[in-house]
Amino acid sequence: MPVLPEIIYSIRWQDCLDVAILSIIIYRILLMLRGTRTIQILFGFLLVAIFFYFANALNLTGSTWVLKNLLNSIVILFIVLFQSEIKNALAQMGTKTIFKDTKLGKSADVLNDVYSVCEHFSESKIGALIVLENEMGLANYYSGATRLNADFSPHLLVSLFNTNVPLHDGAVIINKDSRIAYAGCILPLSKEIDFAKNWGTRHRAALGLSEESDAVILVVSEETGEISMAYNGSLSTQSKQFSVKNSIREILLKENKKSNGIAKRDH
Repeated sequence: MPVLPEIIYSIRWQDCLDVAILSIIIYRILLMLRGTRTIQILFGFLLVAIFFYFANALNLTGSTWVLKNLLNSIVILFIVLFQSEIKNALAQMGTKTIFKDTKLGKSADVLNDVYSVCEHFSESKIGALIVLENEMGLANYYSGATRLNADFSPHLLVSLFNTNVPLHDGAVIINKDSRIAYAGCILPLSKEIDFAKNWGTRHRAALGLSEESDAVILVVSEETGEISMAYNGSLSTQSKQFSVKNSIREILLKENKKSNGIAKRDH
């Protein structure tokens, strides 16, 4: 009797569900890590596993012993190396929309005004760091900052980055309700090694926050006037090939589509 049919008949529906869940988890992890240095580290782990296989097959006792002990502690190594990514993934679990409970038009107007202010800063060579809060709260970064809780106003945003105002060195956070919540915020600096020479502390702070949260961060360089956007652990500068304004709108549209889909299912 053929063996294959016996294997097929022995498969339970729980096995299919198990494979489906694991596939989704692995797929989501790969999407989250795509385009980051983390994926390179994962490939390094894969190479170690391949070397161990060949060392074991060729009976290389010393190499097999070293690689075996390394692989046995891979869980601890994974947690140590990817602690920030794990924290970010857990914090983002269950998040749905950018500027939750706001209509697309209202959010788009606010974002357009924010970008217009950034263009003004760019022309005037005024450095700026503006954070658009997403689902993940940013209360950890309010310490030492100035609480404003003011209605959004382009004029207020411009005045906060006036070089004669003490708050201009820190970041301004616009919360989920499209209000200017805090100014003078100190953001965590990224530990990324491959950092462009023309990027300064503001860029490193923007990238650092994007690595730890789901916020969208806009940066205007005081030296070059370039407008950059940090999101999901990556930093991109305005160019002919990349539009910061369009990218923000795409993020907003994508998140609102997710929200609408969830709302329809709930009903």
